[in-house]
Amino acid sequence: MPFQLALVILLITVVACGGGPSDNASRADLVKVADYERLLTINNIENVGWKRGKTYDVEGLDGAEEAYVGFWTPPGLGSLSYEIRIYPSHQVAVEKGTPYAEDATGDDASLNSEDAMWDEGVRDRRIIVGGGARGSQNPRYYDYVILGNIVILCEGRTSEHSLEQCAPFVAILRDEGA
Repeated sequence: MPFQLALVILLITVVACGGGPSDNASRADLVKVADYERLLTINNIENVGWKRGKTYDVEGLDGAEEAYVGFWTPPGLGSLSYEIRIYPSHQVAVEKGTPYAEDATGDDASLNSEDAMWDEGVRDRRIIVGGGARGSQNPRYYDYVILGNIVILCEGRTSEHSLEQCAPFVAILRDEGA
């Protein structure tokens, strides 16, 4: 009995203290739209360990200079997909990038070419849940963050989950530039 009690106490302590990049402390520090003291480039993003998968053609993505999909592996978690859209300034990222980010994320995400505001990479923005012919298309990215001149589409099952998983990535990007 003492061993089981000790195990229960240990589990409660681990859960109560949190445990890594997706805990509430990192999420609490995340600001969904934040200016940044300098312009970020794809090199800055790759310098923090983000791996580029595809380079997208930005024709039709108003104001964007570059767009990519790739992955980053937070400590203690598996690889997460992030779509990165680079704009010439924070103002352009907010004004032009927000409508496109909202169209590509959340429960109402446009998951096919006919409906999407920008159809480049639309297949990468969806996942099939349930598999087979009965599987359903769900958005890969439930939310986004604007950090300075970049828009980051964040992978997750809900908006909160996406932002929790994005928080350590945004934090390391901020630290890289400091």
